[in-house]
Amino acid sequence: FLTYAFGGPNNYTGRGMQNAHRNAVANGMNGTHFDQVMKHLGDTLVELKVPADLIKEAATIAESTRKDVLAG
Repeated sequence: FLTYAFGGPNNYTGRGMQNAHRNAVANGMNGTHFDQVMKHLGDTLVELKVPADLIKEAATIAESTRKDVLAG
């Protein structure tokens, strides 16, 4: 997803965001879990010394999927 979101090739042919997360949402995945993924993403990018402006861009892109992921 992130490769595609940042302009890389879109080679993914699997399920869409809602369908891919449907079972997880049915089993209780919610915004708190999404927040943890966002935190781990940010922490990892900081650890890798990615510039702050690119971390912000990555967070914005990842955050844009929240509605679809949690709609499951």
